[in-house]
Amino acid sequence: MNFLAHSLLGFDDSALVAGQFCGDFVRGSDLSRFPAGIERGIRLHRYLDRYADTYEPLQASRRAMTDLPRRFSGIVVDVLFDHFLANHWEQVSDISLSEHAQNVHRDLRLHEPILPDSLKRFMDALEEHDILVNNRFLPSIEYTLLRLSKRSPRFSPLAINQEQLKVLTESLHDSFVGFYPKLNQAAVDYLADNPLTGEHSGE
Repeated sequence: MNFLAHSLLGFDDSALVAGQFCGDFVRGSDLSRFPAGIERGIRLHRYLDRYADTYEPLQASRRAMTDLPRRFSGIVVDVLFDHFLANHWEQVSDISLSEHAQNVHRDLRLHEPILPDSLKRFMDALEEHDILVNNRFLPSIEYTLLRLSKRSPRFSPLAINQEQLKVLTESLHDSFVGFYPKLNQAAVDYLADNPLTGEHSGE
């Protein structure tokens, strides 16, 4: 799962949403520089990533992508799951995908002063290219993977064309249908077990 899934599992809480985005831009276990609500969102992001990484049907899907190194197959699965989520949006949210995207942009700008510079730069692209909404479309997914492939020569296997993506969506769709309700419940359970106290806690 990628930015769309993490933002949805911020449950319309602006600090949780901002923290969920920070999860891809912040390293280390010391999160004391962040307000408690954003710290909680970062830790939720990390928990959900671990949950997804250990979910056996997804592991099987990654292993089946034999033409990609394992680390990159996980990235492709994450990006495609946002594509599935965008195309099943009416089943998982009471508001439109466009409205959700606008809310996310608002939430990130609300917390902008304390967000990492790398995330601030990404926020501009998120809005300019309407990335969350455009997850619906395979050309946008292709572009996302192409952008990732240019991080370094080692990432070049991520440059996957639309025909390849169509094949992958067919093979991964059922995994998404079975996985998302479990992921949502995992997020609900984590938040219930880790209430916001205003204090910073360890991993």
